[in-house]
Amino acid sequence: MLPKYSHPFYFLSLFTLLSGVNAANQQPLSKISQKTIETTKVQALTLDHRIAIDAKVESVNQTTLTAQTSGQIAAIYFDGGDHVKAGSILLKLKDKNQKAGYQAAEAALKATKTELNDAKRSFERTKSIFAKKLTSQESLDSAKARLNIAKANNEAAQARLNAAEEQLNYTLIEAPYSGIVLERHVNLGEIVSPGTPLFSGTSLSQIKVVAQIPQVDMPLVKHYADAIIELPRVNMVSNIHLSAETPTENIHISGKAISFYAYASANSSTFKVKLKLPEQSFNLYPGMYLKTHFKIGSIKFIAVPSQAIVKRAELRAVYVQDKLGKLHLRQIRVGKTIDQNLTQVISGLDVDEVIILNPLQAIGSLAQHQRGE
Repeated sequence: MLPKYSHPFYFLSLFTLLSGVNAANQQPLSKISQKTIETTKVQALTLDHRIAIDAKVESVNQTTLTAQTSGQIAAIYFDGGDHVKAGSILLKLKDKNQKAGYQAAEAALKATKTELNDAKRSFERTKSIFAKKLTSQESLDSAKARLNIAKANNEAAQARLNAAEEQLNYTLIEAPYSGIVLERHVNLGEIVSPGTPLFSGTSLSQIKVVAQIPQVDMPLVKHYADAIIELPRVNMVSNIHLSAETPTENIHISGKAISFYAYASANSSTFKVKLKLPEQSFNLYPGMYLKTHFKIGSIKFIAVPSQAIVKRAELRAVYVQDKLGKLHLRQIRVGKTIDQNLTQVISGLDVDEVIILNPLQAIGSLAQHQRGE
């Protein structure tokens, strides 16, 4: 709403503004002083034409951890909804049987190492005697066979020890990556076996946005491969997003960061499109719904600075300067606000027409003219 002025000529100018806009023929009102009044030209713009599609945030990594050894649950350190770091111990199983198995395998390995060392000495001694022709080939072959058996037994014992160590490690359930525990599937004291689900979790470091594109729009969406992800704090007012540049509140995704599935859903005839997000925090979490804006072409229209528009209830008008330097008050039909600085003009103006940037300066100029200054 325009401010009030005490000068009577200002009241006259405001009355002329509000009552004369819809006149059938707008007559020239005043010559304009170029030194005191700022003017600008009506701009022609070509901006992106985008369609708005609902999308869902999903995690790149989402896992259900299962038991890989048998045992009773001895301790639970995290629950559903907890944040965890990679390597954190989530759960512990009683490990008495696993420790016993590890100790037995360790003892067996020591025994095979002793046997292997003895077989090596025996083979070297027999080999030396055979070189002096003091023993038979059969004795040498027997010593060599014993050495090979000792080596095989030692390798088998080492493998059993590794397996026993792995079974022991399985009693401690670790987080494979940093993220959130979605659900805990077991309780303290339960007996689990290999394959029993323990925890479900998801990573927050790598997330993606998945949208379903209608079949009719898919060719253009795939052709341009350009999308804007609208973050939750931004409110869009239309299914068509017009922007001279990507707003800082949004995420611009293009090129190889957009993946297109090569098949359509049988139920909805839509194509799934995956948008890969940069690895940084946008306060986005799996399960959230967002608006995405996919480019499908361009829109050409004219626009004027928002500050040049006079507003009174449903009325929208601008002061136009003709080639003779005279003012005309012209009603216009406006569209969308673009980047908070420009307003789309649907009708009432042509490209390169000169308008007054500040309506109050025009009112002041009219008042001066009426006073004969």
